[in-house]
Amino acid sequence: MLKEFFDAEQIFCYRELPVSALSLWDEKKFRRMEESIGKVESAVIFLIPYFAGQRTTSLSVYAQPRDYHLYLRELSARFADYLEKRAPHIRFCGFTDSSPIREREAALAAGLGVQGENGVVLNERYGSWFFIGEFFLTEGILPQEPVAAEACMGCGACLKACPTGAVTDPQRTRCLSLITQKKELTPEEEALLSAATCKWGCDLCQLSCPYNENAEETPIPFFREGHVRELTEDAALAPKGEFLTRAYSWRGRRVLLRNIENKKD
Repeated sequence: MLKEFFDAEQIFCYRELPVSALSLWDEKKFRRMEESIGKVESAVIFLIPYFAGQRTTSLSVYAQPRDYHLYLRELSARFADYLEKRAPHIRFCGFTDSSPIREREAALAAGLGVQGENGVVLNERYGSWFFIGEFFLTEGILPQEPVAAEACMGCGACLKACPTGAVTDPQRTRCLSLITQKKELTPEEEALLSAATCKWGCDLCQLSCPYNENAEETPIPFFREGHVRELTEDAALAPKGEFLTRAYSWRGRRVLLRNIENKKD
């Protein structure tokens, strides 16, 4: 049943795990979800590829198409319709990024990739250009046992590519992606941002990774359309309806304009 749905959605990397295999980071959120849909028995962990062939160092690849949360909302609506026809007794809840579980650990336990030195999950098919999503189910369809997590080849390319040394910092406090998204910057962070090429997010460690050299492009239409290739003042000052469809909109216009202004000669 899952194969029929995910094949139609052109999502080819997924696996269902029992709830006992999941690691919670927000137990209260998980319990609130169960109060809403019922006791969760399993979760389908899946990868949502978003790379459409365009690499850039100024705007992170994930932020070029429309906000992936909008895609998850649309996908969840289609899954609800699918379950209504095939298994109306099953209830579910979908997440990506804001999940009550540790998504990277879940993807590794599902055997969907290996752990990269820079902390991301690497998939043989899509490299690191994907979001991790999950559907929590009140009845398992075909749950499988977790697998042992594996590490990448350890070539060190991502460590060398990071200009701030953030990859080797457990707290990632010097990560440029994090810095571009902060509301207030320290003098040190301002200097790091000024010396960098990124305006929102940073893909330098991913761009250097061998797993991404021949990564497949996404077949999902949502991520192949409506791209913003460069974060400009026009993009930051876009009409509200358009602006709110972008993943970078959550921080507001002021942070974006600050980053853009920081790049002016």
